Amino acid sequence: MGLLDDVQSTINRGVAATGRTARVVKLKSQMTDSLKRRQNLAAQLGASLYDATKDNDEFRAGREGLYDGIAAIDAEREQLQAEIDMLERQAAEEAQAAQSLVCPFCGTRVGAADLFCSGCGKPMAEIQAALAQAPRPAAPVATGGPTCPQCGAAVAEGDAFCMNCGAKLGE
Repeated sequence: MGLLDDVQSTINRGVAATGRTARVVKLKSQMTDSLKRRQNLAAQLGASLYDATKDNDEFRAGREGLYDGIAAIDAEREQLQAEIDMLERQAAEEAQAAQSLVCPFCGTRVGAADLFCSGCGKPMAEIQAALAQAPRPAAPVATGGPTCPQCGAAVAEGDAFCMNCGAKLGE
């Protein structure tokens, strides 16, 4: 029985060592998570203390480089945000300018944001009403090729939709 006791004792020590190792790994993982949470809170505290003390010479003493560095980064971020805002405004203006229509009264191209036609002076509401009432142009006449089953317009082989009426083709 001495041999079996020795084997059992060795197994028990191995199981205990494995349990301790697993517990150490788990505790180290919890330590890492705790450190990350602490660093996040410290960063939040630092940001709030910076905001509260940036104009106080007493607190700035000896830390001028930190305060000035943060202020420089804040100024850089403001400049970058202003540039982003300007580019987004330009994109919106270009998109608005790209939306235009042809005045049904005089044929002048009119921007969708315009209030009046620059060619004839008609108000945009009148232009839009006239365009809404205008009949659709006639479909192009088919010349022996494939046609749209909805409107009879000529379509190209492989088209999924009719370019004249928008009907789905191939159904």
